[in-house]
Amino acid sequence: MASLKKVLVNGCFDPFHVGHLYHFQEAKKHGDILIVAVTRNGFVNKGKNRPMFDQIDRAAVVRALAIVDDVIMVDSSIDALCMVTPKVWAIGQDYFGRVRQEDSAYCRQHQIEIVYTSKPIYSSTFICDRLRNG
Repeated sequence: MASLKKVLVNGCFDPFHVGHLYHFQEAKKHGDILIVAVTRNGFVNKGKNRPMFDQIDRAAVVRALAIVDDVIMVDSSIDALCMVTPKVWAIGQDYFGRVRQEDSAYCRQHQIEIVYTSKPIYSSTFICDRLRNG
């Protein structure tokens, strides 16, 4: 029996919104198992008062989605890549041209395909700012 193709998605998912769901749905089309890496609180780098929700709560929301096969907690994208060593790493199109050198080198070395999902971009930071400022 052939081994199942793992797809990795990572992020802070704070707050979770429909753009994340669309990203997961498109990512899952690239493999058999969707693993989502949720960034731990101390490593979320999104500005003041972030994350809004604790890592346990953010992971619980992601884990509740039927499309998600496994959820892990990580400090960074390279941490996620090393823990999972997927066949595919799915990144939102807003990261095109912005993949860290360390991440792309790891992917090349381990023959991990980087794919960019093409659904519309929704920004958690924009949503949070809008909620705070009205």
